[in-house]
Amino acid sequence: MKASERFARRLRRAKVLGHLDSRLILVLLLLDALAVPLAFGLAFLLRVSIPFPWTQHLLPIDRMQLLQGSLAIGLLTQLPLLFFSGLYDPAFLRRPREATLAVGLMAVFQLLLISAWFFFAGGMQLPRSVLLLFSLFNMILLVGFRIFAHQVLWSGSRVLRVALVGPEMEICELESILRAQSGAGEPLRIVGAVRSDGPAEPGEKVKGSDLRWLGTVQDLGREVRSGALDKVIVAPAESWKDKILEGVLRETEGVPRALVAVVPSFHELLVGRLTGVSVENVPMIDVSRNPERRFGFSLKSGVDFSLAILLLVVSLPVLLGACLAIRFSSSGPVLFRQRRVGKGGAEFIIYKLRTMREGAEDGVGAVLATPDDSRVIGVGRFLRATRIDEIPQLLNVLNGTMSLVGPRPERPELTEAMVREIPGYAERWLVKPGLSGLAQVRGEYSTSPAYKLKYDLAYIHNYSLQLDLRIMAETVRTLITRRGV
Repeated sequence: MKASERFARRLRRAKVLGHLDSRLILVLLLLDALAVPLAFGLAFLLRVSIPFPWTQHLLPIDRMQLLQGSLAIGLLTQLPLLFFSGLYDPAFLRRPREATLAVGLMAVFQLLLISAWFFFAGGMQLPRSVLLLFSLFNMILLVGFRIFAHQVLWSGSRVLRVALVGPEMEICELESILRAQSGAGEPLRIVGAVRSDGPAEPGEKVKGSDLRWLGTVQDLGREVRSGALDKVIVAPAESWKDKILEGVLRETEGVPRALVAVVPSFHELLVGRLTGVSVENVPMIDVSRNPERRFGFSLKSGVDFSLAILLLVVSLPVLLGACLAIRFSSSGPVLFRQRRVGKGGAEFIIYKLRTMREGAEDGVGAVLATPDDSRVIGVGRFLRATRIDEIPQLLNVLNGTMSLVGPRPERPELTEAMVREIPGYAERWLVKPGLSGLAQVRGEYSTSPAYKLKYDLAYIHNYSLQLDLRIMAETVRTLITRRGV
């Protein structure tokens, strides 16, 4: 029996409980840390025993003590570089080709970092051949670990049988999102849908979808008892409480807001977060809060300003190179200015590098860009994919109209329609818009504005500096793996 299969069997119970991914990542962390001394040791011993072309003699064994500095730098860079390359993401590990490419890029970058360290520290202490061999052996080990992880993830898991429950329109949208992200998380198969907003005959096709109805909510218990389902996903549906809250929020835009709290139902007690608010000893859940009253927000502006200056200085060579590429590849200005809606619904000018041809919206008006938009110039696709086109928005952070992390700002023409059609959309204006956000690192291009709003509201009403730092780290990982919005 293969080692991966034995390991998968031992962790099979953990998989059923939903913990295999986390345990596997812990094993990978330990193996990756051990790979550094192992790769350096193999590289050194190979140079001690085998003569290499373009080298005059074998490496003396007593020079092994010189490994200490290289070993320390390798250990310090290994795990962070692997994290930012997305190589601890179970969804990424399920795509071995992409993971192998990411390992190769990470190994090259690590070699450059170690070489740069010795250059600035006063010269290379080890022969270059040892460092090259280390990089090669390290890459082989890391790729082997990822192949092992890939086999464990698939051989130690089973496809989850999922049923979607909710109104017909919401089920269709939720299904499309799950299909678009089918390579992420646990492998699943959507076996059918359960309707909550009307009659549905079992076996009848869901309009606008390839799914078929399993029945109505009254039939759900039967389906669960049959053992045909592993997970039930309830799609969002607007309730009478949502309508009340939406009305209160609309009428209090721009004025001091009264606290809104609800007496929780059974469902809300399971998923909600109780606060200390109570009336006559009745537990309440706060549903409208001012996020800026939190202590973290008092530090956010200072952190934004400091990091924006640092990032602007570091990215200046990249910014200049991108400006030259735009100048020589298409006609028109390099810098692009556009009106966006920010905090409190106030409009401001956002700065970006131009990625579309000049006059792209003439006769078309304001429309959302798509991944294969024909208006995007050649170099613009690369700038968009790497987010280099958004570097000038650091100027918006410095002038106080934007933050490093927050909901992405939309154009006034598009915002008006979204406020009318999407309940709670104006809640995004409680905070400054950001260069990146939770919706950008967790969502996809196919994610609808209504679902992106859920990410934004989750960020706004659960804000902390720790969450900001986590989103910043995931943004770097998103840039490297080319995922996200």
